[in-house]
Amino acid sequence: MKRIAALILALAALGPTVGSAVAKDFAGIVANDVYSGSEAYRAKAFAQQQALGVGMIRQTLDWASIEVAPDSYDFTNFDKFVADAAAHNIRVLPIIFDPPAFRSSKPTRHAAHGTYFPKNLDDMGVFAAAVAKRYGVGGSFWEGQTNFPILPFTAYQIWNEPNLAAYSPPKPSASRYVAMLKAVGPQIKAVDPNAEIVTAGLPDSRLSKPNVYKFIQQMYRAGAKGTFDTIGINPYARTASSLISKLRRVRSIMASFGDSNANLWVTELGWSDVGPGAPFRVGKTGQGKRIGQAIAALRRNAASLKLRGFFYFAWRDGAVYKGGHDFWGLHTGLLRKNGTRKPAYAAFKKAVAAL
Repeated sequence: MKRIAALILALAALGPTVGSAVAKDFAGIVANDVYSGSEAYRAKAFAQQQALGVGMIRQTLDWASIEVAPDSYDFTNFDKFVADAAAHNIRVLPIIFDPPAFRSSKPTRHAAHGTYFPKNLDDMGVFAAAVAKRYGVGGSFWEGQTNFPILPFTAYQIWNEPNLAAYSPPKPSASRYVAMLKAVGPQIKAVDPNAEIVTAGLPDSRLSKPNVYKFIQQMYRAGAKGTFDTIGINPYARTASSLISKLRRVRSIMASFGDSNANLWVTELGWSDVGPGAPFRVGKTGQGKRIGQAIAALRRNAASLKLRGFFYFAWRDGAVYKGGHDFWGLHTGLLRKNGTRKPAYAAFKKAVAAL
């Protein structure tokens, strides 16, 4: 029975479509405030997301807060989060990220700003395997569980935005990131051979040096093919047509390196209604309009792009940073900071229902 269940889960993860319908987890959300919020807030938010048709939530699984001492793990907070998500039929895509200080390559002096890679990439693989053993198919977290649906992790995202210096100090290196994939992916697969290994979400950003398309090419030249099942991409775009064009460009690069079988996953997209001026600030009407257009376009092109799904960023507007720094990405929420719904909320619900 366990083998049959694992096979069903693996087939479900192969792509976005089953016949003419998309998979239940095609529509996802990024909602960091849900993880950090109270249990009451989390339950309310998950109920709303479930009603919107959200099938998956993308959440950083912060290594630094879980490995509290060498080889000593405390999953308490993440256990509660996963349980609450499952109770609302929402699966979790974990982002394996941020090593504890005793695992980090961050220098003790003259460190650059940002999140450093582990000093030993195999240590990250050990941690990722522990995550899979706990939350993956047949994982210890689910044993004997009858209080909520069993929704094991079937996909794992490795790191976040390594083509940006903030997440790959002192500077981005495609070959270093491929080395991470080579160290971490096989250790997850050793636990669950059907696990889907997803690259970090790679943003198309002016801060990406080199640009994201060159970075992906460099990844392939460094031996990336076969180290992942799915490329994660954060293709923020002004319009739905521009969004699809960016995805097609990535798909073309994949094909040029003989990797047509790998999937694509839009792990972030969004628009702001207010906030500082930016190409992605489109007003309250424009935000809802672009969400509807983008989700429809992703659905139309899902098969040709081998699109695994998408995650909207974000559930709720964020607080201005310390020192008063603001930017458009803090205003992309379906909810305002005070929790009231924007027109984008209804637009998202309508678009997902049409899937």
